Amino acid sequence: MLVPGLGDDIQNMKAGLMEIGDIFVLNKADREGADRLEQQLMAMLSLVMPRDGWHPPIVRAVATENKGIEELAETVAKFQKHFESSGQRQRKHIEHWKNRLIELLESRLLERALGGAGGEARLAELAAEVADRKKDPFSAVNEILKKSGLHG
Repeated sequence: MLVPGLGDDIQNMKAGLMEIGDIFVLNKADREGADRLEQQLMAMLSLVMPRDGWHPPIVRAVATENKGIEELAETVAKFQKHFESSGQRQRKHIEHWKNRLIELLESRLLERALGGAGGEARLAELAAEVADRKKDPFSAVNEILKKSGLHG
């Protein structure tokens, strides 16, 4: 069996980071090694598929000298415009609210199913029965749903 080394793990982490960023800022771009780092970033980004037609750019900056800040602001504005026009923002907004509604629904259903007198105690009893293999988990859940009036 081949076990990946630390270098492989770091490469995998870098690859994952490349898929996350929409804009990469190379700060302290005036320092030695910045050109090499930019080339490495460009090489890694060339392996990443563009998302909705967006190719993550690399912006060079020297923040302490206010260099590259204007270009970064322009790049962010371009990304926002692209993000809006591609419909990605609306999709993310809908996905956010879908997940939030599911969380609220789960909370309310649990409250309704386990609330009231003896709800927590009955849950503990059923869990013990399942743990002792006296009852299967599906039957236990159905029992909770029937008692709470949620079973159809």
